[in-house]
Amino acid sequence: MRLNAEELEKRGKLVKKDERYEVYDIEMEDLVLSLTKLFPGKATSGHYHEDSEEVYYFLSGRGKIKLGEEVHEAQAGDIFTVPKDTFHQVINTGDDVLKFIAVFEKYEGRGTKLKAIIPAAGHGTRFLPITKAQPKEMLPVFDKPVIQYVVEEALDAGIDNILIITGRGKRAIEDHFDRSPELEQFLEKAGKLEYLEEIRKISELANITYIRQKEALGLGHAVLQAREFVGNAYFAVLLGDVITKPACIRDMLEVHKRYRASVIALQEVPKQEVSKYGVAELGKSLGEGVYELTDVIEKPSPEEAPSNLAITGRYILSSKIFTYLAQGERGYGGEIQLTDAIRKLIQDGERVVGYIYPGKVFDIGNKLDWIKSTIMLSLESEFREEIERFLRELGYAH
Repeated sequence: MRLNAEELEKRGKLVKKDERYEVYDIEMEDLVLSLTKLFPGKATSGHYHEDSEEVYYFLSGRGKIKLGEEVHEAQAGDIFTVPKDTFHQVINTGDDVLKFIAVFEKYEGRGTKLKAIIPAAGHGTRFLPITKAQPKEMLPVFDKPVIQYVVEEALDAGIDNILIITGRGKRAIEDHFDRSPELEQFLEKAGKLEYLEEIRKISELANITYIRQKEALGLGHAVLQAREFVGNAYFAVLLGDVITKPACIRDMLEVHKRYRASVIALQEVPKQEVSKYGVAELGKSLGEGVYELTDVIEKPSPEEAPSNLAITGRYILSSKIFTYLAQGERGYGGEIQLTDAIRKLIQDGERVVGYIYPGKVFDIGNKLDWIKSTIMLSLESEFREEIERFLRELGYAH
């Protein structure tokens, strides 16, 4: 394939576009050929590849390229090689658009699918005594345990490589997604083929692996356990006890692809309840319910809260988050808080955007949300008429 810059822009796939730059990719079997148009006075966000080198070829304009601690002038005709595991960033110092081509091996989050992390290691104290011997993630919501809804949400968004982070007493989660030869044999002999098909489908849902959080040191500590699984890539986090209707993570992936940034799902909550959540401060509107985030605060008082927009339990995060989590700094409740690490991402200039999710969010660690979610899903099932009739008999429906 023979291309010049104009053809690459026409034939490439637009993968990033904002006030800083436009990026066009052509994907090959193992490589990505990428053209960037960097606008005057702007800089790329900067990144690094742990396992591969990269080549930059400058076509026009004038700027600088940062390679680790070194900064080099760059202009048309210059070629730079970026060693493995080297942070690199391009800055346009001229008055014209700076164009350059990068060639690199595909990596997760660029040319391939994201992985998903499902933290499911909490004690479920708000649901005692039910959760004394049963994980809260296995609480039934209508006809499925809550964590199955979460796994299916990831799958529906095209994410099928999933790590579930468990803790002590969570073995039932692994058993649920595993094969059960004895039960399958019983159902087959009994002629209950519909149930047999459903049971087998559960065990074939996704490529699920597990890791145990040995100490309950908070959500941030749980996510840190996924560092090797994720590698140098963006990744999704779906809390294992939160159901979203309609599925939230699919829309967030579209936002991530558009802005190539970390994405946090947000919803309005009553001002007096902000102390239960991580709360976001909005910056510039990017349109369609998407905003730049200028700060996030874990469980602030109503007086300290920058807004009433709460984090809903769905995230797409840069792997840089692990650097902050690994520092082990304790926040609210003496735990390693994921919100605090996101705050450091923002403070260090990493782009984080908020997506105001318009659907329903059910926190199944909360008894009222658990009841509401079961009622809603029951009314969406084949039992709708009977449920409505029952509620009328009780005097709660008309």
